[in-house]
Amino acid sequence: IFENELKAVAEYIKFAYEYGADALILQDLGAARIAREVAPGLELHASTQMSVHNSKTAKLLKGLGFKRQILARELSIKQAAAIKKNANIDVEVFCHGALCYSYSGKCLWSYVQTGRSGNRGACSQLCRFPWKAYCDGKFVSRGYLTSTKDLNLLGRVPEIAKAGIDCIKIEGRLKDARYVSAVVSAYRKAIDGKSNASERLAMITSRGYTGGYLFGDARREKLTNPERPAYGGREIGKVVKVTPNGAHIKLTGILKNGDFIRASSSGKIISVYRIYAGDKEVESADSECVLRIKTLKRGDRLVKVERAKIEDEFLKDVKEEKVREGKLFEMREGKLDLEIRKIDFDKIIDWESATSGMRGIIDTPRVVFDEEIKGVEKKMKLLAEGKPSAFLVSEPALVSDYPTVVSRYANVSNTLAAQEWVDWGRGSVKGIVAAMEVNSRDALAMGMIPSTRRGELFASRRIQFTGKNIELAISENNL
Repeated sequence: IFENELKAVAEYIKFAYEYGADALILQDLGAARIAREVAPGLELHASTQMSVHNSKTAKLLKGLGFKRQILARELSIKQAAAIKKNANIDVEVFCHGALCYSYSGKCLWSYVQTGRSGNRGACSQLCRFPWKAYCDGKFVSRGYLTSTKDLNLLGRVPEIAKAGIDCIKIEGRLKDARYVSAVVSAYRKAIDGKSNASERLAMITSRGYTGGYLFGDARREKLTNPERPAYGGREIGKVVKVTPNGAHIKLTGILKNGDFIRASSSGKIISVYRIYAGDKEVESADSECVLRIKTLKRGDRLVKVERAKIEDEFLKDVKEEKVREGKLFEMREGKLDLEIRKIDFDKIIDWESATSGMRGIIDTPRVVFDEEIKGVEKKMKLLAEGKPSAFLVSEPALVSDYPTVVSRYANVSNTLAAQEWVDWGRGSVKGIVAAMEVNSRDALAMGMIPSTRRGELFASRRIQFTGKNIELAISENNL
């Protein structure tokens, strides 16, 4: 959320609160700060894009008023249970649906390639595209290499409940009503202990299923399905040849006028409105047919997909009712006043290669699990003895008493969010690098460091914030 959007966000939160919203799911700490002020008592839930991987971060967020945290997808069930116990907070885990290939909230691939940011809810899902992989200049493989299988933990619901997890989350971005109905019903039955919970799910053919990280599947096997980037539907046939008369299809089921199909080569949904048997137009076919669709190619696998029936009128009798009063938010104009001039940006050192005595900025790990915290803190203490300029941090748990610069990977895009990091640091935060999406002019106006590889004028001097190449996507699962 950008600085110039904060007022509108405050109005939206007030509106949602007044008309009875139960909770807000938030990633932006500035929005959380607004919510605490305008919507007293409204539950705040930390989005999975906050990438909560450890108990220390969970406790920090609890201190900011978050009642529930939707944990990062890379956690095991044991790690998730430990966060709940250690932080004494409600926790929610993903149980079904599409997975991000990258660490939750740590992906800049879409933004850098297309300008559409996953941090702003507009991910272009480049991980679902076909790619070629090269290693040391040599071709290795091709296909939908980063397209993950879908998560399915329907059979593990009793174990999730036994671990003390408070809520399960079904991913549903761009899913239709049929999908929502089938999946939610199945999990409701599983929670209620009904044995036929998976009956309808079997009808929704997907990219293939995985148990993900919660029970260790993603550490034993590939998380991806290189063959299929999108929901497949039910296989209906194959294009055996293409002639001037059209694509000749060998069918494995009944195809009717009005059906929707998807071809393996294009991945696009196509409406079937004319079917031919020889030269004769027919209403349906069950063994072979011809489709005069120019985008079909020889070898294409065809699947039948269902389109949702949209019920536009189902809310017509619902009358809105204001159930409580929110407070007005007073936007306090101001610029961060941090000690950035004292930081030397000439050398940024990788965590792995950092040793005591190095005097540059040390880039700390972006993801730290509970069992790693003590080791990281011990190394930070050792490195601090060499008086480095600062530690570059995007993981809240690593904000310490040592000089700290908040990394661009922390996704700070407004002064309210920045102030939360400053408060966490209690004087140790000397600078904040703006999120990638913030332009240089706005970053400077807010008192942040532009997130750029070019030198930018800052406080009458040039700061060359280079470090290393931007890492677009980092995954726990080995490609």
